[in-house]
Amino acid sequence: MKKCKIILLDPLASGKGLFKHRHFLRDWRGSYNVADIAFPPLDLMYAAAYLRKFDIDVQIIEASIKHMPHKEVVRDIQKTAPDFVFIPTTYFSLDDDKYLACLIRNCNKTIKIIFGGPLVTYNPSLVLSDNTADFVALGELELPLLNIIKGNFSQNIAHKKNRKVVSGQRCLLDLYDLPIPARDLTDTQAYKYAIFNRKNPSTVMTISRGCPHSMCKFCPSKLYTLGEMRYRREDSIFEEINEIVFKYKIGDIFFRDQVFTADRQLVYKICEYLIKNEIDISWRATTRVDLVDKELLVLMRRAGCYQLSFGFESASQQILDINEKGIRVEQSIKAAQWTKEAGIEILGLFMTGMLGDTKENIGQLSRFALDLDVDYVSINDYLLFPGTQVFEEYVKDKSITLPIRLMKQKGLSPVLKFYLRPKYLMRQLTNIRSKEELCFFIKSGINIFLSEL
Repeated sequence: MKKCKIILLDPLASGKGLFKHRHFLRDWRGSYNVADIAFPPLDLMYAAAYLRKFDIDVQIIEASIKHMPHKEVVRDIQKTAPDFVFIPTTYFSLDDDKYLACLIRNCNKTIKIIFGGPLVTYNPSLVLSDNTADFVALGELELPLLNIIKGNFSQNIAHKKNRKVVSGQRCLLDLYDLPIPARDLTDTQAYKYAIFNRKNPSTVMTISRGCPHSMCKFCPSKLYTLGEMRYRREDSIFEEINEIVFKYKIGDIFFRDQVFTADRQLVYKICEYLIKNEIDISWRATTRVDLVDKELLVLMRRAGCYQLSFGFESASQQILDINEKGIRVEQSIKAAQWTKEAGIEILGLFMTGMLGDTKENIGQLSRFALDLDVDYVSINDYLLFPGTQVFEEYVKDKSITLPIRLMKQKGLSPVLKFYLRPKYLMRQLTNIRSKEELCFFIKSGINIFLSEL
């Protein structure tokens, strides 16, 4: 019997900036990376490994990292003649992804097209009503992709039935059943960066899915995780780390967990494993300021952690409370202090135009970042992402005041105020190790500058 064949795409998105493309984060974030970094398609690798357990023929096309235009992707699909093609879309790339789907349809009308991502998980009609897609994978990919291939449309899938869009019941995969991602289907040596990471090539992995807080009004993560926190098996995590280091010769890991230190005991065991077995790996992660402590941070540094991203969001306690962030400014200050004392870099994540924000609050962000002594900042606009709590509140009550106009205020943005300091620029330039890093530094700087205009 012929094996069912599916292609999982990581598309290269067209952009309006200087470099005419963007590398999107095609996972639960559904966002873009201002620094123009293409991460390995982790969700696709996990899904591919899971599907192969059921004897399904899977291929991943890494168009993003390989800078493959849509027409080249379509030529590859024509040669392979799959039964299904999966396209993960984002909040910002839907039109471009729909155009890609149209090109695929025109080349082979028998191929069934599946869309996924937070935007279409929230509103499957965006691609089903106009027949752009045959199916939408709701949330995490493993279960819906398998169900679509098997013809079981009752769970985690949206499709058209009698000309109406219907969505199946949502359920979550037990992460103990999650295999090690199929890195053999990707070019692991292609992911080399000249920003943040200490070694090349670099990769991404996770030890968990979900967030223990899941209450922030601006975060779309619950679309994927349904507000639940789940963890992988320890032995599976250790096996994946060993595969990354010894099989693929990768020296740098970005843990893409929403909250890496949500389970302190698990992180402790991972660090002890790395130290005890003298595994030479550099790594970074993202977490919350209320889920770190001095002892854990020191251990993480010993185990190879060189950078942590914290969602500080705002310098105002009132704004944090209005947006249900669930942290206190004092915790941000303490976490930053402990992290720097442990010798770990900080990427500070902030927002402008949050519910309740004022021009004065936004003006304090760059000063707050300096006071926290962060090494890098990412200051994002507070946007109404469909599926977030603030979006739902705004849909129900249009009288809610959103200080979006403050994000377009005249004058130098908090991001540029932070990065254009002469002392900071000189420090970064003196740390550049190669011509490649210099080019990347300039390119990233231009992207950041353009995004702030």
